[in-house]
Amino acid sequence: MIPLMKNVPALHLKAALICALVAIVLALPLLWVPMLPGWPGWRPPVVNPRVEAILAVFLALWVAWCVVDIPRRGLKVLIWLATLWLLGGGIWLAGLYGYVASPLVPMTAAGLAGAGALAFSFTPAGSRRARWRSLVGGRVSPEFLHLRMDEHHLEDGPRGEILALAEILWPGHPEGEHAAWKEKSELAHRAARHFHQAGGYLERCDGEGALFAFGLWGQPAPTEELVRVLWAWVKQAGGCAALSRGECVSGVGNFPAEVRWTVGGTPLRRARRMAAAARGYAAGLLVEEALAAEVAAGWKSRRMAWWDFEGERVLLHEVTGPAAEADGVSAPWDRAWDAFWEGRWAEAENAFGALARERDDAAARIFALRSAAARRTASGL
Repeated sequence: MIPLMKNVPALHLKAALICALVAIVLALPLLWVPMLPGWPGWRPPVVNPRVEAILAVFLALWVAWCVVDIPRRGLKVLIWLATLWLLGGGIWLAGLYGYVASPLVPMTAAGLAGAGALAFSFTPAGSRRARWRSLVGGRVSPEFLHLRMDEHHLEDGPRGEILALAEILWPGHPEGEHAAWKEKSELAHRAARHFHQAGGYLERCDGEGALFAFGLWGQPAPTEELVRVLWAWVKQAGGCAALSRGECVSGVGNFPAEVRWTVGGTPLRRARRMAAAARGYAAGLLVEEALAAEVAAGWKSRRMAWWDFEGERVLLHEVTGPAAEADGVSAPWDRAWDAFWEGRWAEAENAFGALARERDDAAARIFALRSAAARRTASGL
């Protein structure tokens, strides 16, 4: 765990100031050393000690802050060495025009400040790379981690943003949970690779399923692209999935077991319950009605269930495939579905039973069984 994670900018500023001050304290005495009578070494011209001292202080602070704050180590070293080279070259060029000065003190201060700052940046507290890896390491793709290394999102406090949440549940196994255990580990790794490519952040992963957040840190998360990714996963791996969208809060969470970036909010709970509903209805991918309308041009869907969530009445749709692969089943399904939700149990049982037999439709089979149970209850049998 990295201490003082929420005060990273202040920590960087303190580290830069300490490195600069130490370098200045060690470098300024060199102003007087060449003037000592017994100094046997090189005697650089000291024309204006005050100017050299001011230049040394400024460069030490500049180099220390740049080296501490820049996230990429190669760029840190490049900035440090380039500053020393430009400083030495600038003083030499000024000497050609009659402005003679010594580079000894400024370059010593800049060199010591850069070395101290570089040493600090290799510690866990000073490395933004280490902080990123600690907070979001295996939860995002390595490519994303590399691209976002320069940004300061991790230093932000809790922030509200509109995110898309995708909850997936692992498929069952005919031989039981023990037989599926190894497969779940493999599925979890496959799911991480699959959804990381679409910019997903792995918020949670356990023996039942996984939750991915899309749209964090200003990333685009178009609904149609997410539906495509989720549809491909369900077709490839099985199980079921649910997609929800809404305002969430994200930030660094200080939990008992770890400190990491996390996401919270109503959409997470809604996605979790939608995925459970998808399993109950034997559906593949469930989305809210608003999201189904967004992707209606490219994806076909069918109404699945009226659903009460925290006082809100929600209509859930199952995405059944790309619009180009329309199979003409929507009208029979709609008639059967209307009959079910209007309480015409016998009609719904017959209609869903026919769909289950003709199309091998697991969801239709579930509705047929529920219709039969409701019909028997209504008739007092």
